[in-house]
Amino acid sequence: METFSPVAPTREAWPEELDLSILLPCLNEEETVGNCVRQGLGWLAESGISGEVIVVDNGSEDRSAEIAAGEGARVINEPERGKGRAFRRGVLEARGRIILLADSDGTYDLSHLEAFLTPLQAGSDMVIGNRLRGKIEPGAMPWLHRYVGNPMFSLLITLITCQHFGDVLSGIRCAPRSVWRDLWPDSDGFEMESEICLRAGRRRYKVTEVPVPYYARETQSNLHALTHGWAIAKFIVLDSADILFLYAALLMIAVGIISLVIGTVGKHEIPVGSYHWQPVFAGGILVPGGIALLTLGVLARWFGWRAGLAPENWVVRFVASQTLPAFEIVLGFGATSFAAGLALDIYLLAKWTTDGPPANALGLGAVSQTLVVAGLNLIVAAFVIGVLSETTHHHHPSAG
Repeated sequence: METFSPVAPTREAWPEELDLSILLPCLNEEETVGNCVRQGLGWLAESGISGEVIVVDNGSEDRSAEIAAGEGARVINEPERGKGRAFRRGVLEARGRIILLADSDGTYDLSHLEAFLTPLQAGSDMVIGNRLRGKIEPGAMPWLHRYVGNPMFSLLITLITCQHFGDVLSGIRCAPRSVWRDLWPDSDGFEMESEICLRAGRRRYKVTEVPVPYYARETQSNLHALTHGWAIAKFIVLDSADILFLYAALLMIAVGIISLVIGTVGKHEIPVGSYHWQPVFAGGILVPGGIALLTLGVLARWFGWRAGLAPENWVVRFVASQTLPAFEIVLGFGATSFAAGLALDIYLLAKWTTDGPPANALGLGAVSQTLVVAGLNLIVAAFVIGVLSETTHHHHPSAG
């Protein structure tokens, strides 16, 4: 049998603009893609909306492309594997002013799409189908995905962006073409949905979620829980490392300083049951650890900005400033902290050898140790900032 080879047209070949493009990335979905196309085209015909169904075949080894074309879809060939690649190709080819992204595996109902357009008309920038608020068919979503993975990822992205997301892994969402082109996810795999939510939240797009039913797949899923779950988790952490590390670092430093103060000028011991906790020890760990984490957060933010993944913020402006000597400021703090800690150590040693241990020697010793280690960490951070500052070019990429 001859293999179907769709021709990939360019946008110049389709000059007229439509209201809606239904975009379906596809990889070996010959048993379901035909019905998805029929549903989408049927809804367009019934609603009177000018539109199209685009199936981006992502290197299928079955008859998916042929079946989709036979049902009336525009079939685009994207041989480079990855859902993100198929999505980006589809957006470039779409003629619709609005693009609805969905899966071609039959898990979404494409015969009722009006709920996605109404919020856009009311001012929303993106509409996401929330499966957890809709009816989930038995067997459609594993228990671990429904009650652990998806809620955990949604909560994490909600905390990072300070904008509520209830189903960041949903495969159906709708937005104007201009919004898709602005968000433009870089990831190629199943991390794409999470990246879209992260970028939409960071840029303060108005995102609305609508309940959608979710049906069981008729064929075996391409999603592997452990490998893809880890890939999504790793992407979220690395993509938002600056936010996660910086906030955690500032909290650690603050708690560490409070612990040192309590242990030196307040109560030296805090009873915990039958034991006594020395808060100065916590301070000696938290403050240097927080500074190290702060340095990592600065690195993450800088490289995220340089790669166009994160917008410019106070970290970037501080490091790249031509008027504020970031290197000298941090180096000065580091040298001062190190010198102060060393001087306190010398004082304690002299006091110990002449008059005996001073009052609260334990607390003062912990403070001196903290100052020395924190100073060394700040000196390292200063040189890191200096190197980053030297790599600044005259032209900086904007957040992509």
